[in-house]
Amino acid sequence: MDISAVKLIIWDLDDTFWDGTVSEQSVRPVKKCIDAVILCAEKGIVSAICSKNDEAPCRKLLTDWGVWDYFVFNSINWQPKGQRIRGIISDMNLRAENVLFIDDNHLNLEEAKYYSPELMTASPNIIDELLRDVSALDKSDKSLERLKRYKILEKKQSEKNSMGSNEEFLRQSAIHVEIHSDCKTEIDRIHELILRTNQLNFTKLRSTRDELEAILDDPNIKSGYITAGDKYGDYGIIGFFACRGKKALHFLFSCRTLGMGIEQYIYEQLGFPEIAIEGAVSAEIGADKPRVTWINQSAEPDSSSEISGINGSFRILMKGPCDLLQIFSFIKNEDIFDCEFTYTSEEKHSLGVAIEGMNHTMQIVQSLTLSDNEKAEVCSLPFCDSKMYPKSIYENEYGMIFISILTDVNLGMYKKIGGNQIFAFGEWLYPLTARANWDKYINKEVYTANCRFTREMLESFSKQYEFIGRMTPEMLVENLRFIRENIPRKTELVIMLGCETEFLANKLAAWTDRHNDHIRFNKAVREFAKDYDNITLFDVNEYISSQEDFSDSINHYKKRVYYLMAQRFTEMINSRAEVDIKQTSKLNLAYLSLKQRVKEILTGYR
Repeated sequence: MDISAVKLIIWDLDDTFWDGTVSEQSVRPVKKCIDAVILCAEKGIVSAICSKNDEAPCRKLLTDWGVWDYFVFNSINWQPKGQRIRGIISDMNLRAENVLFIDDNHLNLEEAKYYSPELMTASPNIIDELLRDVSALDKSDKSLERLKRYKILEKKQSEKNSMGSNEEFLRQSAIHVEIHSDCKTEIDRIHELILRTNQLNFTKLRSTRDELEAILDDPNIKSGYITAGDKYGDYGIIGFFACRGKKALHFLFSCRTLGMGIEQYIYEQLGFPEIAIEGAVSAEIGADKPRVTWINQSAEPDSSSEISGINGSFRILMKGPCDLLQIFSFIKNEDIFDCEFTYTSEEKHSLGVAIEGMNHTMQIVQSLTLSDNEKAEVCSLPFCDSKMYPKSIYENEYGMIFISILTDVNLGMYKKIGGNQIFAFGEWLYPLTARANWDKYINKEVYTANCRFTREMLESFSKQYEFIGRMTPEMLVENLRFIRENIPRKTELVIMLGCETEFLANKLAAWTDRHNDHIRFNKAVREFAKDYDNITLFDVNEYISSQEDFSDSINHYKKRVYYLMAQRFTEMINSRAEVDIKQTSKLNLAYLSLKQRVKEILTGYR
């Protein structure tokens, strides 16, 4: 075995790294294995674990022995090893021919080679030879830089797996790349790259150190080395190129950067030189490839508004609950928006209460149809206030109006006995007028919108109002029709649909089967919208692909999902208004304050 070709050693544990088996609670450390892992790390060879075991006891043992932190990309579970080992190699951007797997069970070794034919394998008998050969290597990494970089890669891989797309992950990674011309000062590292890189070495030219020095001294050859880093850490020198005219002699990159798009980015920066690609390469480059736009771009631009070319009369209304609030946090140019999100009442009789009903379509309709006196009666209730019937949706001329149907699907509706007023409040499953629910409201066992209910308050309310259930798809369509016909025809109405994927972690009775509720409501809205050329549907289902996309409910998603939605919002607005409305992933202080207040109010509900 050529130890100089080994970049990774994957270790079995039971009867390999230690004597005995963890499951039988009879384990003794094998000192030479511990010594081998530490020595390998100091020589630039990293170690991983692939063991059939429970992780917790294994981690405790290795931590107690002071060696756990020397391992990366560990796979400790009871699944077959062959595919797991192939996965480790892939996640670490390595080739099987540079990996050694050590296991006492020959069946595990054969299974691993079946899935990774070029993998090197050995029994624990190899440890003495391994210590001897690694000690003889003419290289040193006492500061464990290579191990540290794989730790960074491990963290990145974990976060990448939670992202909806690879480009989304790359954009939020804040990748920065620099080209340096002082190659003579880094000739040793560059020469090491030339000799060791394979997967992203496009020309495979293995120049000797003297030949490399001659290349660097040649005035007709443009040379440069590349450094890179991102929000996870600094990768140091990761690439090198040398071009004579329009032809590349060297064009190579460390496998640590595989999948980041750096090789295509540098190829673009050099003006697409001619490259005679030699052998297999793990990434494609080309002048016809999509441009790399995520490198050297700030992941968190400032939050100041940047408006260019916008008609001052074009304004946008964002009207809805938390979904629109979260999306809006990623959009700049706040001064062209009017926002009507869930808010906290500042009025004395309802101080601190969360007002959600204002964005229920029934109240949007009644903000235009009720008299001021009728509204005042409702607004005087201890969980309502005088701002809950805004008429801006009708009175202002907006270029676009964004509304959400989430409030309609959830809130219960109450009608004034002998009157016309209908307003929405609280979870529909727990009517305020049902005496059986009163203790739940008083003791805050259900959502209260931060209102402090008393029995007297509920008694009084029940004499004035009756519970009429929650919205039906048919009622929603009629309300949307009323809204559409009472706002200017030139205003584009954008309706956000509900998520149709079941949130499996739901624990709220009122939200049981909510995905099927959304399916029914969405179907009705889709049919309704077919009759209008000035209604656009925003389908969140295009952005939800797994349970990993959810946060804490079917209506709440991960930050990355809202970011992608904000991208689409921006495209829609740019198309409609022909302006450049830029996005940001950095929340301004006003938004953070608002978000915190809403979070505090809705604790225990969402």
